[in-house]
Amino acid sequence: MVIINLTLNNLSELPALSYLFDSYSNDYEYTTRGIFRRKIPPACTICSAPMVHNGYNLYIKKGLGKISIGRYKCQNCGSTDEEDHSFWEGLKTLLFDSFNNFFQVLRYHKVSYDGISDIMSFIFPRSRSTIFRTFNKEMEQENVPILENVHMVHYDEQHPKEGRCQKYRLTLLDAKTQRTIADELFEDKSSETIKTFLRKNLDTSEPVFIVTDFDKRYPDILKEVFGDKLVHQYCLMHLNKLIVSDFPKKTTIEQELLKYRLLNIFYNRENEIKFLEKILSEELNVIMNEEKHQEWSIKTLFQNPVIFAFLIENLN
Repeated sequence: MVIINLTLNNLSELPALSYLFDSYSNDYEYTTRGIFRRKIPPACTICSAPMVHNGYNLYIKKGLGKISIGRYKCQNCGSTDEEDHSFWEGLKTLLFDSFNNFFQVLRYHKVSYDGISDIMSFIFPRSRSTIFRTFNKEMEQENVPILENVHMVHYDEQHPKEGRCQKYRLTLLDAKTQRTIADELFEDKSSETIKTFLRKNLDTSEPVFIVTDFDKRYPDILKEVFGDKLVHQYCLMHLNKLIVSDFPKKTTIEQELLKYRLLNIFYNRENEIKFLEKILSEELNVIMNEEKHQEWSIKTLFQNPVIFAFLIENLN
């Protein structure tokens, strides 16, 4: 094992240092100055002459720590070399991988990216955008098993009136055949009414993929009825509208581009994104003049029939 030269300052760090250098032989040392190097410098890779110790290079990770890695110099040809510091990179990778797992757990419990960032400020500061990118990168690498024989269902509610009496119409549609599974009228739409309706018309012992709107009661209701056999998906139309509602009605091209990148999560919007990226640079020339910018934005956006159709759809 690495020979660790302790001082009063680093005596308490012995367990951590022992773990850190556990994979290295006793050909190495950790000096009283905190330098990790070989006790006997290696031979020069160029001329094979013995090298000598030649100070160190300092590696720092803000908020995490620093490490001094020994340098060597050949007295014969003057070439220099540095000790392997892969353990330092491995230590950082181990830490950040554990953060990634932490992010996934918090997102599973519906903690927002801003909320995760606030929590991380007590541990190791991470910005909202960094957490967002890290989480999405991890999700892209996940292998999602293909489930066979999963019943895909759309659940919806309407609120018709019979005379002056309010009624509630609950509907189940088969996603593959587009046919109605069940369509019934009720006096109320309480949680118990919905549970009874689902149990009556669907086989709760089989896996089900069910799509609903954003009613906050649905996750708990569906979980109680279907248990672990449930995959719950929010309606894409509602998700799209949720994104659009976060942007002002009169957007800049930059804002419009960001909007379509978010919309691209649910539906292929590559054509719109390419168009917006193309004209984004043009906006910089007119953005300082508010009146001219507004006129330019309307004219430019409405040149694209795809975006025009989408704008009309969302304005309605």
